[in-house]
Amino acid sequence: MDTLIVRIRFSGFGCTLADTYYGCLVYADDIMLLSHTVNAMRHMLAICNQFAAEFDLKFNNNKSVAMRVGIKDSVCNVPP
Repeated sequence: MDTLIVRIRFSGFGCTLADTYYGCLVYADDIMLLSHTVNAMRHMLAICNQFAAEFDLKFNNNKSVAMRVGIKDSVCNVPP
């Protein structure tokens, strides 16, 4: 998983606060991606898909969710 974290971090996408990167949080086999735009999230998901293909992994789409925080009240679907 370190390889995936490094790829996402150095892609330029994700969230940074006080020079600390918080765009990809990992605990055991769970991954949480944080981004400031839907487009950035799409790029991060593409990196995850490429990583999964290279290492013969499969992400469980049934356990995946997207949450949008902000003043807009519309729900946004983030396909890869």
